[in-house]
Parts: sequence; C-alpha cells; structure tokens
Amino acid sequence: MVSEPNQPRLRPQLGMFDAVATGLAAILGAGIFAVIAPAAGVAGPALLVSLVLAAFVALCNALSSSQLAAVLPRTGGTYEFGRRMLGPWWGFSAGWMFLTANTVGPGVIALAFGGYLNVILPSVPIRVAAVLAVLVMTSLNAVGIRRSVKVTDVLVVVSVFSLLALVVLGLPGANESNLTPFAPGGVGGTLRATALLFFAYTGYSRIATLVEEVRNPARTIPRATVIALGTATILYLLVAVTAVSVLGTNRLSNSSSPLEDTMVIVGSGVGVAIISAGALLTTFNEGLSDLLGVSRVAFAMGRGADLPRGLARLGGGQNPWRSVIFVGSISMLVAAFAPFATAVAVSSFGTLLYYTVTNLSALRLKKEQRMFPRVLAGAGLVGCLSLAFALAPLDIAVGLTILVVGIVFRVFFLRLPRPKEGAEATSTVPAH
Repeated sequence: MVSEPNQPRLRPQLGMFDAVATGLAAILGAGIFAVIAPAAGVAGPALLVSLVLAAFVALCNALSSSQLAAVLPRTGGTYEFGRRMLGPWWGFSAGWMFLTANTVGPGVIALAFGGYLNVILPSVPIRVAAVLAVLVMTSLNAVGIRRSVKVTDVLVVVSVFSLLALVVLGLPGANESNLTPFAPGGVGGTLRATALLFFAYTGYSRIATLVEEVRNPARTIPRATVIALGTATILYLLVAVTAVSVLGTNRLSNSSSPLEDTMVIVGSGVGVAIISAGALLTTFNEGLSDLLGVSRVAFAMGRGADLPRGLARLGGGQNPWRSVIFVGSISMLVAAFAPFATAVAVSSFGTLLYYTVTNLSALRLKKEQRMFPRVLAGAGLVGCLSLAFALAPLDIAVGLTILVVGIVFRVFFLRLPRPKEGAEATSTVPAH
C-alpha cells in the first residue's frame, strides 16, 4: 500500500482481547434487553429462528468487513472500502448512512438505559437519564481510546455474567407449552422479526472501523470479529429461549423490561437485581462503544472532505476528539427527543444499507485478496437488501429520505477543493 504521509493517521494501541471486548460491547446491549419484545410480538417463538437468520447475515457482513480491512487498513470501515473499491459516491453513501443511523443508535441505547434506571429510581426521568448517559459516554471517548476501551474491557465481563445468570436462574422455570404455536406470524413475521433483531447485532463490525488502532489488523480483526459475533449469538439464543419459555410470547411482547420480568416470574430476587444492574451497565457499555466507532467514521469522512475537515483534526494521543464531540452532540438530541421504536427501525435500515455497500465492495476483491469464499459476500448482500425492505414502509421512507438529504448535502454544501479520489483509489487497490 502506498503511504499517505500528508493525512492524519491513528496509532495502533489495541490487542486481541481489546478488539474482542470492543466488538462484544458493541453487540451486547439494548438489542437483547429491549428489541426481543417487539420481535416476539410479530414472530412468536420463531424469533429464535430470526436470531439465527440475523446472525448469519451479520456473519457474512462481518467477514466481508474483515477481509476488506485487511486489504485497506484505514479507519472508517465501509466509508473507506466503498470509496476505494466502488467510487467516492458509494463510499459517501455508506458513510452517511452509517453516521446518521449510528448516531441515532447511541441515543436509542441511552433511552434503554434511562428506562432501566427509571425502574430502579422512578424520580429520575427517562429522557434526563438518557441525555446524561450520552454526556458521560462522550466524555470518556473524548479523553482517548485507551481509557474508554479499559472501561469496555471491564463492563463487557459484567454484561456476559448478567446474561448467563439469567439463563442459569431462569431455565428451571421454563414451560415447554410456551414454545407453541412456534410460528404464528408465518414466514413474513419471522422475516420482519429478523429485521428488527438485526439491531441487536449492529455493532459486530465495530472492530473494522477501528482498524488503524488495532495491532496486526490482518490477523486480529477477522479472529476477533468471529469470536465476538459467535459469543454474542450463543448468549442471545440462550437468553431468548429462557425468556420465551418462561414468559410466553404474549407476555414477552407486552413487556417494557422482558428480562427483568423473566426473573420476577421465576421468583428470583437475586436475578432481578443482577439483571437490573446488568441492563444498566450493558446498555451504557454498548453506547460507549457505538460512539467510539461512529466518531471514527466521522473522522474518516472529515479526512476525505465528505464532512467538514475540522472533524479530522487530532488532539493529544492522536485522539479525534472533535469527531467524538460531534457525534455525541447528535446522540444527545436523539436521546432527548426521538421516539424509541422509530429510531430502532431507522437505525436498522441505515445499517443494512451500509453493509450492502460492504458486501458489494467485498465482491470486487481479487482472488488473491480474499480470505473467505465469494459466495458469503453475495449472501450478505441479498440478506441486507431483503431485511432492509422487510421493515415497515414508513421506516423505509424515512431511511431513504436521510440518504437523499446526504446526497444533496454532498452536492451543494460540500463544494470544496477535494482530493483526487480516483487517483487515491488507484494507488491503494489494484484496478479491477
């Protein structure tokens, strides 16, 4: 790869454990604690199948991201992959959808945090708790990745423990009759639930967006991604089986705190305490990790002149604190005003479009650059498009409107002297 000495670059600081912990922290959180309820409402017990389908699409996307990161080790994820493999407009579209969808994401996660805190402390309004949570997440990320990742390393262990505790304490209260009828919503309900549950996996490629800050990325990123995604999927299935078999899908779908209610039904006061604490720590940790990843995409887009260039300026310790504060501010607005259900669906739609570009980019890799069979990228592409357009028409319309706004923004607002992106792409990746 030809070096680019005139552009700011981030310093490799993260090893295998840090990479796995960051990936797990980005996956585990508001998805399994909150989205499992509406998924049960549309799919019934077949949400277990939906979890596996969502995990398969996520795995295909993650493997495409991993092999692209090995070939193009630059922070920004699919924004950078799309620019170099497909062209600047593809990269911008991916980056814009990731940026908008995933600045919504931490705000949504903060709302889940506020909801759990409100159960414990009813005097604290949900929105106030959510905004304060985003403020703390932003502050931790602004002081540097090493500090925020150290927090992540500790909290992800707590998250895993709390979910395992739910399984151990809850399964003795399981009732097999709650698993029938298995698929009351049919194939359509199962696919819609898959699209909703995809939100629970949206952090699986967080590691690839941090590629410049990972040591030995060609080896570390694919392994860490598969380990994080595999661990999260096993935990999700165990937790979902427990919640469905204890609560039944009718009660589950109407619950605002389904995992806590599972512990209430089995009569475990200890379990209620563990889940309440785990929910708070897990949702906070996921929001912290999401803000970290999104800030790196904002940094990359500023470096590529697709956002104001000031976002690419680095502070002490090579930390892009301006991009951190930028995305944190937007997330605080979401936490203060956005409806939860709509924000979840729009975040899922935007992320699915983002990974559509990921898989298209992976399909352009040459044979000698591939780490995985080409068919996986094709499966990821079909899966992303299918799930994106399985969502409600209004959510699709909002997502497409966001994309159009981004295109207009790039055409009319960012009329600045731009780097020769085509030449840059040619110097980075062999012509196809």
